This record gives sequence, structure tokens and C-alpha cells, in this order.
Amino acid sequence: MDWPQLRDEIITTTARVSDLLRALPDGDLSLSRVSWSAAELGAHLVSLPRRYRRMAQTPQPFPASVSAENHRELAAVAERDPGALADLLEVEVAALLEAFGEDGEQPAWYFTVTHTVAGIGAILLSELLLHGLDLARACQRSWPITRAQALACLRGILPAIVLTVDTDAAPKAAGTYHLHLRGGEDWTVRVHEGAVSVERGRPRQVDLHFSVDPVVFLLNAYGLISPARAMLSGGMISWGRRPWLVVRFSRLFAET
Repeated sequence: MDWPQLRDEIITTTARVSDLLRALPDGDLSLSRVSWSAAELGAHLVSLPRRYRRMAQTPQPFPASVSAENHRELAAVAERDPGALADLLEVEVAALLEAFGEDGEQPAWYFTVTHTVAGIGAILLSELLLHGLDLARACQRSWPITRAQALACLRGILPAIVLTVDTDAAPKAAGTYHLHLRGGEDWTVRVHEGAVSVERGRPRQVDLHFSVDPVVFLLNAYGLISPARAMLSGGMISWGRRPWLVVRFSRLFAET
């Protein structure tokens, strides 16, 4: 999915999320996966394009608690009417895409990670898709996520996962990991002396291989399905010369 296609996907998914917000029977509706109400989740989504516009040109420290930062930023969005939030979301996403322009490879910051405009767009798409799923479940509506969408999201997310490394777990997970996204590309995750790097491509020497269904992997990364379910379904398969690293790798990235 190139940048023009990704832009179209973001616009389409924004419209789908906005339709869900407008269809809510009550903004105070509880959600099963997050502690926010449906209206608060809408405010969170409105806050994200604003955040990405601010940080794109100027790096910002990664917060000690993403949860606390999210609460602070959604509190700055005063609106709680679902229909009004839907309108705001469409305006903010459009403003972000206009600011990002036509060149998806233009450098941009994601906190302290050097990324691209397309990469930040992919992270936004993941937020729209997965929080859209939260809303759809509350409204008892279907919310399919395609492999193409998941692959696009992961291309944005994977370079940024270094921000969430658990510094206590990293020394125990030293090794080279090969991550194959079915229907997509290969990625290399290296853990050395407590530092983690992520890059596209397959490593020459591998301690542990992962073959993953992109949709399953994306849902697992955001806590919508458990690692056990992902493994048992065949959505995540691992093998290699150091199989015990599976458990250590699963603990490498901390919940923030």
C-alpha cells in the first residue's frame, strides 16, 4: 500500500469510525477492552492527529506512561457529544493529511524515533481500526480488518516498537529474531546488550523465526487477543535453534 492508497484508507476508515460514533445510543456507553466510555474514546481519537502534527517536526520524549498521556490529551478535548466528536475527527484527520502532503517518504518524528509521513499515517490507521473495533463491538456491529490494512499498520508500528522495550527484560532476550508477515515482507529484530533495533529484511543468522498472520499479530500487539490464542489458532508460529526465546521475546515489550 503506497502513500496515496494509505491516505485513502485513512480517510475511508475515519468515515467508518465517524459513522459508529454517530450511531452510538449513548456517549456514556461502556467498552469492554478500555476503561474509557465510548465518547471518551472518540475524544482520544480526535487528540491523536493533533499529537502527530505537533511531533512530526519536533521530537518529543516518550512518556513514562502512555496511558496517563492519553488521558491528559483526551481531557483537552472538551467535546463529549458523539456526533460532534465524529465531525471533529474528520476535520482533524483531514488537517493532518493536508499537513503531511503528497510525499509519504518525507521524514517525520514519532516521539524520538525517526520515521516517515507514511509511517505516522500507518500508526494512525492502526488506532482508527483497533479503536473502531472497540466501538463496533459495543454497538454489536461487524468490523472486518483486512490483511492489506494490517500489513500497512505494521509497517508503521514495527519501527516504533523500540520505544516500548522493557529494559529489565531486554538483557535476557538477547538474540536475532526473524519476523515474517504472511503475504508481506520480512523484518529483523536484534536484541544486543539490552538495546533493540528493528529493520526490514531477513537476517542471515537467526535465533528464532516467527511466521505470523498480519491481522492476528496486529490484534495481539494491541491486546485484543492473547498470545496463547494467537499461537493456538496458527496465527503465530515460531521455530529456531533457540526456541526458549519465545517466552523472553513475548516479555520484551512493556505495556505502557
